[in-house]
Amino acid sequence: MQNAKEAQGPELARQATALAVVMAVTVGEVFLNLWFRVRVEEKAVPGHRDSLLKDLNVRIPLHHKLKHWPSRYLSAPLDLNSGAGGEFVKLKSLRNSIVHFTSSHESIELAGVTIHGLADTSAYDSLSSKQAVWALQTAENFVAEIFRLADIAEKEIPNALHAWAGKPPAV
Repeated sequence: MQNAKEAQGPELARQATALAVVMAVTVGEVFLNLWFRVRVEEKAVPGHRDSLLKDLNVRIPLHHKLKHWPSRYLSAPLDLNSGAGGEFVKLKSLRNSIVHFTSSHESIELAGVTIHGLADTSAYDSLSSKQAVWALQTAENFVAEIFRLADIAEKEIPNALHAWAGKPPAV
């Protein structure tokens, strides 16, 4: 995030922001994998361990984890339309538009060079350092929301974020 703010020029800022977006989603998914793995072992609910291990072994998509794991292993589903869950879904969509861009079947010729297929990089082209900050905050808020769904007391969430995400509690 700091690199995106301090980048020398818009292209370097876009590169740093793209990396921040990709990493924020990746970190969110890694957190889900690790935290739920620990959670099912600690709670020892019959069937939960085997169910989670099956999902991890077949490498289910992130959206499946977001949609099913909180309601299956915690007290309530994660709201994927608003709040921290909805923002994380938006972040994932932005990541997908950067990483899985589309290309056309058009061909253009410029100065004697023919280019077959044009990539739509508009999502990447519109990135700004503000989105890097948003990506970090979105990932942190997402992790905090998982803690809330796990019935962790609100006053303990800063400590849980410190333990799991390295974010020091505010003084």
